[in-house]
Amino acid sequence: MQKIVQNLAQVSLYFFVFFGALHIGTSLLMANGAINRADTLIFNVLDLPFLLAALVYGSARFSLALEPIVGDLKKSFITCGSFAFLFFLTALYFNFGLSDANF
Repeated sequence: MQKIVQNLAQVSLYFFVFFGALHIGTSLLMANGAINRADTLIFNVLDLPFLLAALVYGSARFSLALEPIVGDLKKSFITCGSFAFLFFLTALYFNFGLSDANF
């Protein structure tokens, strides 16, 4: 189980770096006015995959760090994964459920 979680953390790190660089690069280009309205779709679409990759990487690494303390990797991975899943569901709700709200 430990090798699976380590591989999951390693793969999600690649996705985290890729989506993060693309999302931050697009936001910098938008701030400087270098891209037009059609290219801002990339900025609006990449927030959830970036968050998902960050949550998977963070929960996998945190559960690996908690293994010596808790003694069981499965319990720590399930606990960290459930909190990450709830956080992602909350982000989905705020992204799609409140997308037309005016604040």
